[in-house]
Amino acid sequence: MGFNYGREKRAFDEKWARLEVEYRAAGMSEKAIQDMKNYDWQWFCSERTYRNHVQTLPVGDAESHGDVFFKQARLESITSQWDAGDVDHTRFGWLSALEDEKLYNKLRALSDKDLELLTLLCVDGFQQADIARRMNCSRNAVHKRLKKIKKILKKG
Repeated sequence: MGFNYGREKRAFDEKWARLEVEYRAAGMSEKAIQDMKNYDWQWFCSERTYRNHVQTLPVGDAESHGDVFFKQARLESITSQWDAGDVDHTRFGWLSALEDEKLYNKLRALSDKDLELLTLLCVDGFQQADIARRMNCSRNAVHKRLKKIKKILKKG
């Protein structure tokens, strides 16, 4: 579930109304109180950003939760086999961690540009929009390229 900004902001304001009274009664200066409130506000905003970008995946069979979760499960099956102890530490070193030889050979046959795209997506965790900015192309171009890569990998 996402971050409920309204509820959390009200709780923040109520907490700080109470804390301001307590801190004044304890003899703290207005500047010190304001500095503490600003620090807490920055933390509140960073927590909001974090919560809005992090979602828990449903438990159980990923295929039953739609295509997005199926893709996530497939990605985890590839990335969960990563053992940093015996991995090649080059940019595409993650390929050496794959146990499926057929998949490994298909991936090695891809161009460096395609491997970079997959590395940014699967290893570095970038979203398609971020990848598009990094590669100076449209998000749609990234999406189409990923579809072509998927088609290549599915061929038997």
